[in-house]
Amino acid sequence: MDDDGAEATRRKGCLASYSPFFGVGTFAFLELPEAWDLRVGPEPPECDLLGNWNPTGEFRWVVKGKLKVFLVNEDGRRIYLLSVEARDFRRASDAEETLRKKMEKLRKDKASEVLEEGTVSISGHDASYLVLARHKKKLFGREETRYMVIVGFFCDKTGRMLWVEVTGGPYLVEDVADLVSIISSLSCHE
Repeated sequence: MDDDGAEATRRKGCLASYSPFFGVGTFAFLELPEAWDLRVGPEPPECDLLGNWNPTGEFRWVVKGKLKVFLVNEDGRRIYLLSVEARDFRRASDAEETLRKKMEKLRKDKASEVLEEGTVSISGHDASYLVLARHKKKLFGREETRYMVIVGFFCDKTGRMLWVEVTGGPYLVEDVADLVSIISSLSCHE
């Protein structure tokens, strides 16, 4: 297949919220492979602070807020919870230190098993990621394991830190390459 055909199999997804008072607030855009889709999440987005308008005036960036949507692999009949948190920072060094501490806490958590870690480039920003198996004790001694891909980075263009988590069952390990590719396609500024 030529390059034009490969590009045609991806489409743009929008991670956004809408307010009748403020209009559209966008967390980020991402590219979805043909077999993947976004669906409305389990709870409404939280948008605490909006930033500047994009150059075309169609939306404003969410500088502080949270969003949860379902990311669906239709071919594999798998569903993941995709969470995005945006936090504003005045200084990149403060955001980088916060990211470092959050990642280190996850690495050291006795209930977490690091399956993979690395770095990716997201809209020109360096981003660290972890693939985790998080074990949690349930009632009557049963154990539940959640599998996660976690990515954090700072966008100096919009002055915000983005923390992205994808959560699913053991099948997540089979989709890690696709999930990391989808997350690394995020557009966080224009």
